[in-house]
Amino acid sequence: ACKKDVNKPGLVDAYVPVYGNLATIKTFSQLPSRPIINGGKIAVIGQYLFQVEDGSGIHVINISDPAAPQKISFLNIPLCHEVTLKGNYLYTNNADDLLVLNFSNINSISLSSRLSNAFPNMELQYPPQTGVYFECPDPASGPVIGWELKPVNNPTCKR
Repeated sequence: ACKKDVNKPGLVDAYVPVYGNLATIKTFSQLPSRPIINGGKIAVIGQYLFQVEDGSGIHVINISDPAAPQKISFLNIPLCHEVTLKGNYLYTNNADDLLVLNFSNINSISLSSRLSNAFPNMELQYPPQTGVYFECPDPASGPVIGWELKPVNNPTCKR
């Protein structure tokens, strides 16, 4: 929860929301593999491992040779945090939408369906850290797609 800070902290490092627009956030594409920077949850089925790159997508990795895993591609899915698998289908979130991806052709993964607003509380309303100052998001500025740490004079909120 956000608490309005009645004591003015002065100039401090605080998190500032980064805004995006829905047209660019609600997208899916398969790209060449890339380094894992902020690895998250994993799911395995058969010879494939899918690892969430928290907030930006999913890495597709061939683990048929466990001693030498091979990255295949990266699924660019903004604000992705979840992954689960069943059969040839991968289920994940894209912001507040549920995506169902068909990976029967691992080199050409396709969007099977999208259920809008399946996760209405997945927006980044607060920075991921607690005990920090931040500027409260302005819903009129668009959806929050991330947070940046910057010097802020008298930030409005603390978490």
